[in-house]
Order: sequence, then structure tokens, then C-alpha cells
Amino acid sequence: MKKVLAVLLAGSMAAALAACGSSKSTDSAAQSSAAQTSTTEATGASTEAGGAATEAAAAATEAAAQQTDLSGSKYLSDGVMTVALNSTFPPFEYLGDGSDDFSAITSNPTQVTGFDVALVNEIGTRLGVKVEIEDMDFDGIIAAIGTKADVAATGMTINDERKKSVNFSDPYYDATQAVLLTKDSSIATEDDLKKASSIGVQQGTTGDNIARGINDAATVSVKSFNQAVADLMNGKNDAVIVDQSTGEAFLSQNPDKLKLLPGSQFKFDTEQYGIAMPKDDDVMLGAVNGALEAIKADGTYDTLVEKYINNYEAQ
Repeated sequence: MKKVLAVLLAGSMAAALAACGSSKSTDSAAQSSAAQTSTTEATGASTEAGGAATEAAAAATEAAAQQTDLSGSKYLSDGVMTVALNSTFPPFEYLGDGSDDFSAITSNPTQVTGFDVALVNEIGTRLGVKVEIEDMDFDGIIAAIGTKADVAATGMTINDERKKSVNFSDPYYDATQAVLLTKDSSIATEDDLKKASSIGVQQGTTGDNIARGINDAATVSVKSFNQAVADLMNGKNDAVIVDQSTGEAFLSQNPDKLKLLPGSQFKFDTEQYGIAMPKDDDVMLGAVNGALEAIKADGTYDTLVEKYINNYEAQ
């Protein structure tokens, strides 16, 4: 009888212990389930918030486009902005592979991409106009504004001489000229450039003006930076004067053959790029400046700089 009682007692204790263990396990499972539910809800809330933010940004852009009255613009009232540029100026404009999704750009025959292209696409989106790209020689762009093109966005430096012919938007990029050289070049100062036999530049650029001021007789002006850099690597040029960011782009394409010296080493001044427009359309000038201001204010400008300039990859 004692054995039977002992067995029964042991069984009761085991059942009690099992019940306790089951309760703890159930509690743990419930807590885990609650945590997963909480995480799922938080993730959902985050996704919804992100989606809401994206929708809000899109709505704001659409609203801005609707609020911009371009009916008084001589060049944009037709809903199209034709943009002149020169595609040999990476990372601001260069021939791409057509993979960029520029929603406002409806015509881009040479598939030009780069910072300026992305910028005018964003401006077009915010103004509610279509954008058409006209790729042409740089030295003919000023003359084309108001006839073949409505605006020019091509890393063009704002200066007094150009202001005689066109209006400029507010500055959108600070730049400095630099000197591109072959790896074995001994050129290091302005005095060295004065002794050079050949300084390559793109015709009509700030670099062209600087080279002529340093050594006019040695200045070799060509249609594109691509040609000037090719002549440098082939030994036809001793140096090429080019904007710092563009020089860095060419350097990334030929790191074993070239080097780039900063403009400060040659006492070059800082410049500012602007979008050039006809002088007879103040409505367009105001609209473009308004779009630029908004692009800078909401962080879009920084995103474009990071993507197209800071992370430029040699083509």
C-alpha cells in the first residue's frame, strides 16, 4: 500500500511539475508571438510612413508644377524646354547607355547623362514641362540660346562677357579650373605653363580664356575635351586646362597615364556655373530659379551631386 501511495504521490508531483513547465512555455511563446506582432506592426508602420513621405513628395512636386504659371513665358508656354549642352564634359554631361530614368526628358537622341541632365530633368518635372536635349559644340551654345534652345545647362561659368548675351540662373555649382598632365610631366606652376609648347583647351571655355592669358601662343583650342585629352596622352599637348571635376573624371578613365594638379597651385579663381537663358524671358528666369531653390532646399540637389559627381564611374 505504501508503494502504491508512493507511486501515486510521485505521479502527482510529476504532473504538477509538468503543468508548471507548460505554463512557462506557453508564456514564453505568447511573449514571442506578441514581440513578432509588434515588430511586424512597426515594420508596417515604417513602410507606410515611407510610402506616405514618397507620396507627399510627389504630391508637392505635382502641386508646384500646377502652381507655376508659364503662360507668360515666351519660351516655355508651349510646355517644352529645349536644353543645349555639350556631351564631352563628364561628370556633368557625357554619353551614357540610356539606362537613366529621366521622367521629364522626352527627347535625348545621343543618350546624354550626367549631373546637368539630371538637374534639368528635375527642373522640368517641377515646372511641369517636357525636356528635350540638344547636344552641340560648346562654342556654339550661347548663339543657340533663344533659337535652337531655350536654355543651356552645360557646366557654363557665369561671367560678365556671357551676361551681355544671356541671362543666368542663380549659381548651382562652384568650380575651379585644374591642370591635367601626363604622369611624367614636370609642370607644376604657372611659370611652367608659360614655357609649355602646347596647352590644350576646349574652345570657348573658361580654360580657353585662362590658357590664352598665360601663354596665348601655346594655346591649342579644339571642339571637345575628349580631343584635348587624347592629344595630351598622344604627346601633342603638354597640358590641358579643365574644370576640376571634369579633370577628375578623365583621370579616373586613365589613372595610369594621367595626373591632375589643383587650380590653387596655379592661382586659378573659383567660378560658378549657371543655367543660361534668353534675356527676353523674365518669367522663365523666375521659374527656373524657383525650381533650383526648391531642389536645393529639399535635399534633391545633394542626392544628385552624390550620384553623378561624387560617385562618377568612368565610361
